[in-house]
Amino acid sequence: MSDSAQSGQFALARWYWAAPYAAVVVFALAMLALVGLLQAREGAAQRSAVARDVQWAEQTLRLHMQGTEEFLAQLARDLAAGALDPDAFQLRANQHIANNSELVNVVWVDADEVVRWSAPFDTTEWLAGDVLVVPQRTPFERARDLGGPSYGLPYINPRSNAVIEVFVPVRRGREFLGAVAAVYSIERMARDMFPDWFAEKYRLALISPQGETLAVSSAVSTLDEGVFYEIPLDPPGGGLRLRATALRAAGQLPQSLPTLVIVGLSVLVLWSLWLLRGHVLRRVQVERERDRLFNLSLDMLCVVGLDGCFRRCNPAFERVLGYPPEALAGRALLELVHAEDAAITLDHLRLLEGGEAVSFENRCRCKDGRYKWLVWNINPVREEKLVYAVAHDITGRKATEEALRAESAFRKAMEESVITGLRAIDLSGRIIYVNSAFCRMVGFSQDELVGAEPPFPYWPAEDVDTCQRNLALTLAGQAPASGFEMRIRRKNGERLDARFYLSPLIDLTGKQTGWMASVTDITEPKRVRAALEAAHERFEAVLDGLDAAVFVADARTDEILFANRAFKNIHGFDAVGRTVRGVAVPQPERGDYRVDPRGLALVDLPRELFDGELQHPLSGRWYHVREQATRWVDGRVVRMGIATDITDRKQTAEISRQQEERLQRTGRLITLGEMASTLAHELNQPLSAIANYCMGCVTRMQSGNWKQEELLAAMQKASFQAERAGKIIRRVREFVKKSEPRRSAVPIGEVLDDAIGFAEIDARRMGVKVIEEVPEDLPAVYADRIMIEQVVLNLIKNALDAMQGNPPEDRLLRVRARALGPLSVEVAVIDRGYGIGEEARKRLFTPFYTTKAEGMGMGLNICRSIIEFHDGRLMVESNPEGGTIFSFTLPTEAASVRLVRRA
Repeated sequence: MSDSAQSGQFALARWYWAAPYAAVVVFALAMLALVGLLQAREGAAQRSAVARDVQWAEQTLRLHMQGTEEFLAQLARDLAAGALDPDAFQLRANQHIANNSELVNVVWVDADEVVRWSAPFDTTEWLAGDVLVVPQRTPFERARDLGGPSYGLPYINPRSNAVIEVFVPVRRGREFLGAVAAVYSIERMARDMFPDWFAEKYRLALISPQGETLAVSSAVSTLDEGVFYEIPLDPPGGGLRLRATALRAAGQLPQSLPTLVIVGLSVLVLWSLWLLRGHVLRRVQVERERDRLFNLSLDMLCVVGLDGCFRRCNPAFERVLGYPPEALAGRALLELVHAEDAAITLDHLRLLEGGEAVSFENRCRCKDGRYKWLVWNINPVREEKLVYAVAHDITGRKATEEALRAESAFRKAMEESVITGLRAIDLSGRIIYVNSAFCRMVGFSQDELVGAEPPFPYWPAEDVDTCQRNLALTLAGQAPASGFEMRIRRKNGERLDARFYLSPLIDLTGKQTGWMASVTDITEPKRVRAALEAAHERFEAVLDGLDAAVFVADARTDEILFANRAFKNIHGFDAVGRTVRGVAVPQPERGDYRVDPRGLALVDLPRELFDGELQHPLSGRWYHVREQATRWVDGRVVRMGIATDITDRKQTAEISRQQEERLQRTGRLITLGEMASTLAHELNQPLSAIANYCMGCVTRMQSGNWKQEELLAAMQKASFQAERAGKIIRRVREFVKKSEPRRSAVPIGEVLDDAIGFAEIDARRMGVKVIEEVPEDLPAVYADRIMIEQVVLNLIKNALDAMQGNPPEDRLLRVRARALGPLSVEVAVIDRGYGIGEEARKRLFTPFYTTKAEGMGMGLNICRSIIEFHDGRLMVESNPEGGTIFSFTLPTEAASVRLVRRA
């Protein structure tokens, strides 16, 4: 080959290798230009994101401030209605301040610009009695004139803190009562009113109208000054502007890095070209990116033949439907489609045969049997006889749409089922909406009412002026919060009373389009209220007619809230408003109450507090006092007390008790008198025995013929007889002596032994056999020994008298005692006498009634009084074997301990 040919080939090869290099250089320059463009677009996107975030932050700030405005408006309504006292104001304001850390103070300023109430209690800036300063008067007067919330300009308070204030007017009808104000700390607004993620991305600054930075959310200095956004907060911010500057993230890559990367890649490509591998590497990289796009897509991608069978599917099918991609290869799409959606799917597949792209929705079956909604976008490639499809899961959206439809239907059903009438008018006063309840209330149909202009069909002719005036106030925005009470006319001419509550009708853009009224029929409530007022007057008349003193006092402060005429007659007509102890009302000490009334809550009511007798500390008169904790009309816990004068009854009871005691002692003396001859005979035996034994001992000692053992035995027998006589005398003495009743634990067997010992003398004389049936393990009773002995002796004597005419073999008397459980013991005296008739049994315990010619008729009456004094019962019944059974019960010692614990 000649030299010229070789040089030509060399030049051709040089241009051949230079072309890729030139392409790489051009590619690098293009990439650098593209990076610059992307960086510029990224900066624009960042600024757009900052703008959106700042607008969101501004809306968040407005929502927070609107929430505080609504809270202040509620306080204003409660103040106007008189339903708020200083304590409740403190409680509600402190709670709201605690929930909204940007707030510093909540105060009520009266119409004279003087602070009346201030929260929190420990504030040092807004104190009760302070007068508004100049920066505060302007928004105060604006709120008074406009009738709505008014914000002041930001300023620096005496504590060098930037604050801004909002005033909400307090009105009672047309009367201006002042304003409720809230003080925002601008520093806290910037620091606390935005989420942490926002503060991590931006530094927020609140700027005054003069351009001065009042507060910032962060002191971080690493800012990206090129990315910021500023938005005004006026209204309601009083001229404030919110400025957000993006923070430079730690470790953020420099903007020059893409350039360096492009240059480096260019060098790498050149080196790859130098090694003749660039072409292969680019091809592999493109194929890899294509596969990643196919495999990593969140949407379902697939290739389907014109026969409707899958050729290839990406892994998203397994994530959405549960089918592995390889399991779908060769399966028809229609196999997965819900039967109800098969027809519409088939119609769209037919369109693909004509080369037309389609988009449709259907339900496809998952591997677990469930169905999911998918939206398909399919494009055909006719030359390849394939279609490329993208499917997106819209099950959640469908469920949301279904929920919205259900909620809409529910709201419509709820609107139609409420019994409160709803009526909407536009800003000109024309009716634009009524619900079914309102139509039923007035008797007019919806077609007759919608579109009607004043005067409305339901206005009564006699009240047109009043209705027109109320409508004018509504359209002017001056309707009272409590609404209007109006008479309306039904279509049939019937009149009824209704209350209209008005509120602005706001559309989705926040613009007021009219006024919404909720209408309630108050005809029946007014009638009921009138009846209740009449009933209340009758109730007070009844209470004032009582002889008992009735009062109601606050359980915590002891203040008297109500007192009837009898109470005022005793303690003064100025008692209401004073304390119970201040007017010297007889009442128990705190320890005498069953529970401390100061600690009771509403869930514990009603509750019995005290029931007993007390003596007036000044007059000395006795009262039966009953107190009960209950709920007062305003929700407070109160003590309701009823004090009945029982001085005369107490005196009568004391006299009766003294007479009863004397009568009991007289009964014992009478019983002893009846037994005197028998007792003398009984004592004569031991005394004669003593005399005989002593005389025998003297005789033997005088004769000198005696033994010590014989004398000792005789003296022991004399000692026994003397002890027997002393026991009889001591028993008689204890039986008749006067003493106060003393209850204690007494073995009932010993009491019965003593009583039977008294009666055995008469029983032997009358030939009556006495049988005592007392178990050894019988529990002790809680009683007065002598009084129970008197009862048993009286019943035994009656039984002996009843059996005087019986044959000797029928003269049997049984004295039985048995336990009735752990808390009671029964004693029964059972005779076989002539019995008691039904008529006599009814009068048996009547004073001075007796069935014996020589009886006084007081024995059984005294016995019953004694048993009832011991919390027992005295009963009489017929003996099935003939005769009568007298029985009584007594509490055991265990029962007395239980009663003491309850008390």
